[in-house]
Amino acid sequence: MTFSRKLAAILMISIVAAWPVFSAKSKLYAAGGKQIEFAADHPPYLEDFIMRSEEGKITLSLRVANPFDHEQKSLLLNGVSQKIGLTVKVNVNRFNLYLVKFNRELKNTTYVHTIQYDNLKKVFTVTLAPAAPPRQITSYKEAVRLASVFKNIHLLSRNEIEPGRTYQVGTQAEIRKVRLPFHLEYLFFFLSAWDRKSNRYTIDIPDRLIQETIQR
Repeated sequence: MTFSRKLAAILMISIVAAWPVFSAKSKLYAAGGKQIEFAADHPPYLEDFIMRSEEGKITLSLRVANPFDHEQKSLLLNGVSQKIGLTVKVNVNRFNLYLVKFNRELKNTTYVHTIQYDNLKKVFTVTLAPAAPPRQITSYKEAVRLASVFKNIHLLSRNEIEPGRTYQVGTQAEIRKVRLPFHLEYLFFFLSAWDRKSNRYTIDIPDRLIQETIQR
C-alpha cells in the first residue's frame, strides 16, 4: 500500500472514530433547547406630539420613547442617576428680495429630566424641568414614563409672532453622558459611548394656531 493510500485510510478511520463525539455535542445542544437571543438596541425616538394655543401662547408636548438601553438601566438601578434631555429650537422663516428662503433662530432651549434610584429605600426620584418639585415613585416603568414626557413647552408668545411669517419647531432628545462620582467617567472612558440621541424632528407650526394666538 502506498503512502498516500495509508494516509487516506488513517484519515477515514479518525473521522469515523470522532463522529460520535461531534454528533453527541450536536444532540446535547439541541436537547438542551439553548437559544441565542439578540436584543436589538433601538435608539430613542419622539412621539405623541401635541401643539396647543392657549392664554396667548403656543405650547408643545411630546414623549421620548425608548430612552434607556440595557446598560443605562443597569447603571440607574445601581444608583447612577440618568438624564433625559430635550432640545427645542424655534425658527421663523423669512424671504429676502430675491425670494430665497432662509430661517432665523428665535429660541434654542434644552430641558432636562433626571431619574435617581435609592437602593436602600427602593425608590426612584424624578426631577422634571424647569423647576418642578421632585416626585418619588417605586415603579421603574412609571418613573421612566414620567421622566420621558415633556409637557407644555413654551414655543411662542403673542408678542413674538410677526403676521405673515411662518414658524417651525425643531426637537431632538439626548440621553446625557453618564456622570460618576469624583469624575470617574474619565477613568471609565468607555461609558461615553453610551450617549444616545434621537433623530431631529422639524414641524411646521400650523397657521391656524398662529392666527388663534394673535387673536386671543
